[in-house]
Amino acid sequence: MATLENKRAFSGMVGNVVFRNYRGKRIVQSRPAQVKQTKATQKSATEFGSCSRWAKQLRLELTPFLVGQADSAMYQRFTTAIYNAVKSNTALPQGVRSPLNSDMALLQGFEFNTHSPFATYFKPTINAQLTANNEVVLTVPDIDPATDVVFPDGCTTAKLVVVVYATNFSDTTTPLMFHTLLPIAKNTTLPAQMVLQTPPIPESYLVLAAAKLLYYTPNLLTESTTLNSKDFSPAMVLLAEAVL
Repeated sequence: MATLENKRAFSGMVGNVVFRNYRGKRIVQSRPAQVKQTKATQKSATEFGSCSRWAKQLRLELTPFLVGQADSAMYQRFTTAIYNAVKSNTALPQGVRSPLNSDMALLQGFEFNTHSPFATYFKPTINAQLTANNEVVLTVPDIDPATDVVFPDGCTTAKLVVVVYATNFSDTTTPLMFHTLLPIAKNTTLPAQMVLQTPPIPESYLVLAAAKLLYYTPNLLTESTTLNSKDFSPAMVLLAEAVL
């Protein structure tokens, strides 16, 4: 594989050589060989395809939370994370296992934007748990924003956004979503508190809780100007669990 620097770049295929654009660079590589899949690899490919569809549904439903501020590779990383979680279910065969019957704890700690990891910018640990009554409870410890939250230069205000999303991946049911915002001022200490408690989540639903730091500065016309972008938006999965 080689990088083609000439601005008059080729595209397409010549013989066994393929010219393509990859992340802004011109790439030249040999044409992939035709590989005959075994039944095992076919099942694995089918399962990965299912995970891709599940991941897409979750991403689309979380659009108000993400608002286009994830890194460019998040889609592939999120699909792979779901696939690895489903694949870890060795008690069930391929074609049967899904996010609704697998241990989805592997999603916990997933960063939606690797350019600005949530754990780097928000130091306290948010406790997220699914209770015996299938309620999701999110609590935060004491927060001293001056030391526990990293603010961009010139910014002294932020909001902790927490969201809980639940779905059974069915087209006939309505997904559930709950959220709240906790204002944070750089010079104001916040006491420990429960920030969100949901009603009971139905059985056979996947529940996902996530948190995000939304930074902003005052604006005379719009009240505030958001500083988050595709290159800077700390957001992370706090909890992922199937409700049985």
